Amino acid sequence: MTPVREQIRNNAVALISIAIAISTLAYNTWRNETTEEQRNIRHASFRILESLGDLQEIVDTRYYYLPFDGSQSTERESRVRGFGTVAMIRDLMDLMPPPADQKGLELHTLWLEHFVELDRLDGDGKHSGGARLAEQELTRAINQVRGAVLEVLHQLE
Repeated sequence: MTPVREQIRNNAVALISIAIAISTLAYNTWRNETTEEQRNIRHASFRILESLGDLQEIVDTRYYYLPFDGSQSTERESRVRGFGTVAMIRDLMDLMPPPADQKGLELHTLWLEHFVELDRLDGDGKHSGGARLAEQELTRAINQVRGAVLEVLHQLE
């Protein structure tokens, strides 16, 4: 029987080849997983940015153009679209790495707190203080989410 050292020397090329193959396989697997994760983050980021634009349009429409000439269906539609859009943003933000993931939840919470105030008018037919505050808070939160998403995109490889 040949000693272990001699067997290693005789099969050194095969052992080195196996080590290289295993390390290459491990690297490729890690790289593929990283690439897929970043692809998901990029896709979610673009969808979030589109949804943020839609939500900003809803906020602006409700603030600047209400009442909708007495049209309750248009008013209801904008509320439903707002809820759907902010829910989509909140859900997609869960795919973002910290601390960006919390911004979607903060935006959703602010929407729930302020959406009713957006179209409030005072006795003179002008926006109430609550409406101005709601518009400012929601716009600020939308801009914060947008900034967080852009920061995440800039950090990707």
